[in-house]
Parts: sequence; structure tokens; C-alpha cells
Amino acid sequence: MANSVTKKNKYCFDANRAVVTKVFSDINETDLFNNDNNFSRQIFFSYLDLLNTYKIQQFLTALSLSTLADSIRESNIYILLFILSTLCSSVLFVDSDISDQYNSLLNAMRLHVNQNLQSTILQQNMNEKHMTVHQRILLLIWDLSDRTIVVPSLLRAGFGKSVIEWLNYPTLTETARRPIVSIVHNLSRHDNGADELNKYGAIEIINQMQQLDNVRQSTMLLINTMALALLSTPNQIKTDPKGIKPILDELLQITIHASTAEKYRYNGFHVSEPLAVLVKLFIDDTTFDYVMNQAETNLPSNLTSTIKLFSDLLISFHVKLIEKNRLEQFTFIVLFNIL
Repeated sequence: MANSVTKKNKYCFDANRAVVTKVFSDINETDLFNNDNNFSRQIFFSYLDLLNTYKIQQFLTALSLSTLADSIRESNIYILLFILSTLCSSVLFVDSDISDQYNSLLNAMRLHVNQNLQSTILQQNMNEKHMTVHQRILLLIWDLSDRTIVVPSLLRAGFGKSVIEWLNYPTLTETARRPIVSIVHNLSRHDNGADELNKYGAIEIINQMQQLDNVRQSTMLLINTMALALLSTPNQIKTDPKGIKPILDELLQITIHASTAEKYRYNGFHVSEPLAVLVKLFIDDTTFDYVMNQAETNLPSNLTSTIKLFSDLLISFHVKLIEKNRLEQFTFIVLFNIL
């Protein structure tokens, strides 16, 4: 069908893309996928398998796309990527899910971003209508990397090296850089991911990026600091604790909000994410004392309220251990180490 498209009926394909993205966005606002894990897994992997073909991988790695048929194929790939991102947060992954059978697809996605990231002018407020396939790939990898169990598969596909290269591109706008920063942070949450990123000088690149005006004045500063803490050794943390108080305030504030939020998530962060950074930073006694006794939060916190916060969370996640959810097990271990 794509091969016979004309300018006259291309409008129909564009309209279809808009309708499908709207429908899945609306469905995601309901509990349809969250309430049935088997159903959400079936839908997710059905769409992933639609992408996992030789022709699509060949299309993604092609150096130039110039025909109307190419535009239609690109639009269809975009829709599949959007649906996968929409479903991703509802899927409970297991070790063998994103296995070697998807390595070629992940590699093709990475190469497509490599070929297109610097060549596209990105607007600060990009909407779905104008978003490109390589941007959609980055958003999907952001969603996938948030599920730590998937990180080894992303590393096998070469994303550890590539995200550091992309992070170092000097001309990226804040909009273009944002998903890359979060992918780096998500990869650093896995021990193998941290090791891989450090092989390519992640700490130095992130420190350089921290000096950019659009980074210092955005949420990327917090995410970069979280990544740096996870990538650094205890000795590195002890020798560089300066200027971190506002970040510590924000990490504790996120923990406070997430502790009472649905699924323990607030502003895109699971409660385990700020906690994992705090437990690493607590190597420094001054940092520990500040968080426990002096941190500025809303509502105001003190030693008693902060200990109660961590204790209540520890009890909550201890109860959840019977569910054998890896994220909840990890959260319990982090809280146990803090207390």
C-alpha cells in the first residue's frame, strides 16, 4: 500500500497517525492495561514483533528517505513506537523478555538516532504532529531503560557508548537533550550500566554538560547530579560535595511526595530513584547530617520526621516483598541500608 501512495491520499495516512496516537493516549489514562498484566504484555510484544522485521531494520538504517512511500513507512513505524512507549509503563518485564531476538532491532534504532540526531532542528515545544521517528525512538529507549531489568539488553545493543556520544553533541537543544540525559541516568541505575558508561568517560562528559546554561536552569541539573552520584565511587563523592544542598532538598522532597503517591511515583520518579542516590551520597557524613537535620522541604522536615519517612517506607516495602517485584525488592534494600 505504501508503494502506491500519492500526495492526494497521503493526508489520510497523516490523519490516521493523529487518530491512533490520540486513541492510545486516551486509553492510557484508564486502567485497561494496568489491571491486566498478561493482556498488556501480549499487546506490547505483538507490536514489538511488528517492528522486529528485516525490512523495518533496513529502512531504519537507510541513509536517505526521499519518496512518499518512505514517508508512509516512517509514519507507520512512528505509530508503533508511540504505542510501545504508551504500553511500556504497564508491562512487568522479566529477564528473558528483551532477549537477543530483539538485538538487531535495538541496534537499528540506535543507528537511526545516530544518523539523524544532529541533522534535525528541534523546537523547544515539540508536539506529536512534528515529532520525528528518531525522537520517538529516544522516548521509547527512555521508557525501556526505566525498567532496570531491560538495561543489559540495551547495553548489548550499544546504547552505553552511544548515549555518551549523543550527550556530548554541543548543538542539541534542551528538548533534544532531555531524553538522553534520562537514559544515561536510567542506565547508571544498573551496576553493569554504570560500568559501561564509565568506560566512555561519562562523569567527565556530564560535568562538562552541567556548565551549559540550559542545563543549569532545568530539571536536567537534578537528573545529571543523580547520575553522577550513581557513577561515582565513594571517594569521588567525598571529595566533591560542594553546591549540592539544593539537590539534596529536592531529592528528599521527591521522596516525601512519592511516599504517598500512587505506585510510589512522583514527577516521573519512582521513590527508589532519589533513595538510591541518597544512600550513595550518605557516604559523606556532612551530607548525611544535612539531609537528616537541615534539609529545606515543604512541609518542613527534621530528624524525627525524616526517620519516620524512611521507616514507614521500609515497613510498606517489607510487606510488598511477597509480590517478588524486583523494583520493590530493590527499594526495600535501599531503605534498609539507609536505616
